[in-house]
Amino acid sequence: MFNESLVVASAVSAFNNFAVAGPAFLWNAVLCAPLFVGIYLFIRRFSDGCGIKSYITSERMTFWTVILTALWVVFMGGNYAVLRDGVSLLPWVTAAILFIACIFVGINTRAVSLPIWYGRKNVSKRRRWLINLCLVAICLVPVGFSGALKWWGPILQIMAVICGFLLGRYSHRQIRAVPSVLGVMFVTTVAVLMQPELWRFGQLGNLTPVHLLWMLVTGIMIAAAMALDMVNPRGRIHQSAYVKLKWLMRFTVALCMVLFVLTEAVPIFIAMVFMAFVSFAMSVWHSNDINPELSMRTLAWAIILFGCLISVPTITAIGIIWIALPEHGGHMGGGFLL
Repeated sequence: MFNESLVVASAVSAFNNFAVAGPAFLWNAVLCAPLFVGIYLFIRRFSDGCGIKSYITSERMTFWTVILTALWVVFMGGNYAVLRDGVSLLPWVTAAILFIACIFVGINTRAVSLPIWYGRKNVSKRRRWLINLCLVAICLVPVGFSGALKWWGPILQIMAVICGFLLGRYSHRQIRAVPSVLGVMFVTTVAVLMQPELWRFGQLGNLTPVHLLWMLVTGIMIAAAMALDMVNPRGRIHQSAYVKLKWLMRFTVALCMVLFVLTEAVPIFIAMVFMAFVSFAMSVWHSNDINPELSMRTLAWAIILFGCLISVPTITAIGIIWIALPEHGGHMGGGFLL
């Protein structure tokens, strides 16, 4: 009765039954719907009244989306009782997410001088550096615990964060904001699909149609936003060839979607998103001109869907603010002041 395997199996079964009956991420979004509507209706008046309208820029929106996603990866992964630790690649995927996110953070915080903590004016620079190192060590504690399933997990996670931040801050290179945030969102979505039980998203092999549909829509929206940002309209491809190729890509994407619903396989999901990206990129390349607002709104909807998927209302609110204040969409540049 108290055998360890039976206890774990019973817990998995109970969790799976609840996931089938009620997808938690959807109910969280439904409960937060009044808040989202209020943000959309009153954000203009609030930003004008508080004088923060100039602060709401596309660079800061993407920056905080990456930050919140990285924090979610650190704090939400932890349902270790059902983790397939013998064959799991998830620790490497989460380390990759943190590495990419910290590169982006390091690049966009170059304007912030170190040490950040100054304290009293009569404190020596050596002591300030020591205090900053202590603060950094305290911040790295939850990062280490997020990979505590294996003995090398904390080392991997902490080194990913440190190396990513240092590489971004001192490499003297720039990366564009949109591909960076979309890359972090896509890899995080793949990580959730790899082991839904780790993220309290659902039970692998028994995801509901709501789980699968939201995954599909989120992946396709990420592919569309990536294509609109990375591909320029050229008016290329002959019309007859374009029609044939477009129908071929539609059939391929539809086939991948059906196979994903039947198998819930990660490689098929990745293939579906890639085929969707090729299809959207073909459409953009074939067009003579694309409205810049379309790219901004597509990215905003991708952020909204992604925020609901991982149950982080703040990320969803960022996308809603982006739609409600379209004049702040603009071009996604490199570094900026916090």
